[in-house]
Amino acid sequence: MKKEYACTIIKNAVEKTRPTWTGFDESWDNTEKVFICRAYDQMGFDDWIFVDFLEKYDIYSIEKIGRILYNTNYDKKYSRDFAGSLESQLYQNMKNGIYGAEGKSFYLSVKEFNGRKGAAYYRLLWYMLVSCKYLKENYDASFSNYIKNQYAQYKGLNHVDDKKFQNISVNEWEDFKEKQKPWNEIYGVVINVFDYIMGDIVDLKFVNESYKLDSANERFLKTTGIINKSQMNHENVKKYLLSLNLPYSLREINKGLYCYTSELGKDNYGYCRTPKKCESCSVNDICEKKFDG
Repeated sequence: MKKEYACTIIKNAVEKTRPTWTGFDESWDNTEKVFICRAYDQMGFDDWIFVDFLEKYDIYSIEKIGRILYNTNYDKKYSRDFAGSLESQLYQNMKNGIYGAEGKSFYLSVKEFNGRKGAAYYRLLWYMLVSCKYLKENYDASFSNYIKNQYAQYKGLNHVDDKKFQNISVNEWEDFKEKQKPWNEIYGVVINVFDYIMGDIVDLKFVNESYKLDSANERFLKTTGIINKSQMNHENVKKYLLSLNLPYSLREINKGLYCYTSELGKDNYGYCRTPKKCESCSVNDICEKKFDG
């Protein structure tokens, strides 16, 4: 596809959805909840909806979720037999109070959650439990402490305060990610999701070039013909979008394409999902409409 067409198609999506994605901003002071809300928002599991139930049962914190497996012996690796359903040993133990009040609250949250769960639902919940325990044991139940510690290791320092961390340059942040790979110690998190966790924290200007290649972004780029499916990976997408020199940060593009194409936003947007929807898209004359393959 001509870059001129790609720019026009992307600008249309980002501008049309601007009223929605501008509301995604988060504060550094809310980083702990951002971690719980986003780290496992993967593979069809709407973690960002699930946390409403954690909040309902007063367990929406790394500290409280981290208590559930605290001081227990278990195999870190996910076991479907042990943790793969509400009838499994783990959840029955929670229900029966073996994991304390927090365990009961987590069980009730899982039981009542009525959003999209996806095939990996119970595995992602297990990752959440293990990671919150890890953060509680090693970083005072704080994801922000964890990420600052990772940066301090990268710099060869004993400690980094909030102000110093928040003022990292874009180039240094990218070098830090490449060399330190700070997502490696958080169970179930990869670079794509790590960027998503950090991407909307407004105090961190260096994350403007973060990008989560989620299913909605993949669908948009493939269906429009901007990027072929065979070339669809995190680094290729970032490199190509940066080459377009659009008047948006990568994160703004990321959010705009998500809103434009996501099934969750289909009442207002929901484009690139069916040929019928193309009729109301203002750039359908230059889109390649690759709905198959």
